[in-house]
Amino acid sequence: MADRGADGPARRWRGSRAARALIVLAGLPLVVLGFLLFTGGYEERGGYRTAPLCGTPAPGPDADCLLRESGRVTGKQVTDSAEDGVAYYLDVARGTGSARKFEVDEYLYRHVETGSTVDLTVWQNMVVRIAQGGHEVGTTDLSWHLWFGLAAATAAIAAGTVVTAFGLPGRNPAFRHSAPLLFLGTAMATAIGAVILVLVQWPFPVTLGLAAAAWLAAVPTVRYLHSSFA
Repeated sequence: MADRGADGPARRWRGSRAARALIVLAGLPLVVLGFLLFTGGYEERGGYRTAPLCGTPAPGPDADCLLRESGRVTGKQVTDSAEDGVAYYLDVARGTGSARKFEVDEYLYRHVETGSTVDLTVWQNMVVRIAQGGHEVGTTDLSWHLWFGLAAATAAIAAGTVVTAFGLPGRNPAFRHSAPLLFLGTAMATAIGAVILVLVQWPFPVTLGLAAAAWLAAVPTVRYLHSSFA
């Protein structure tokens, strides 16, 4: 009888360990899916870097090659905030279309005026570079389907992170109350990081390493924050 009593805590510990492994396995597929979607967005945004110049006759605007176009500056704005500092923007119209706002550097902003002609590099109907007088800057133009993919990646990674940290909903009463707030907070942080990494286009191993390190830090952080709701 004493032996059976001594085995009780050991059995409970083994059961708890197995349950935790199942919880991790439940969250990891969502995280992997999110990373795959993020990788697709990274490759889509950076695809223009290796795309060839379009030949003749010129293909449609969605072609997977680089089109050269002329644009016209229709407006200039400068913003200054304590959070973001000084930012420079140009309103640029393509052909007879309406103008769109692009963030540029100070040099380009200072060297063009309203009515100036600028050289545009277009890839898959997105303006990816603006140049004038030999000075060129990249843009932060993102297609709607890239935004959609990053949103799906954010949701998957955030959900997988919360599940990995705490387990499936319903297993813990405190978790049911804190899960929505933790999901929203994790999703916001993930979205900001994903957009930054997609836009800056560091080498893929660096980008993936930073994303993985951020996720590894997020799991214990979310678990710690959960204790404040308990």
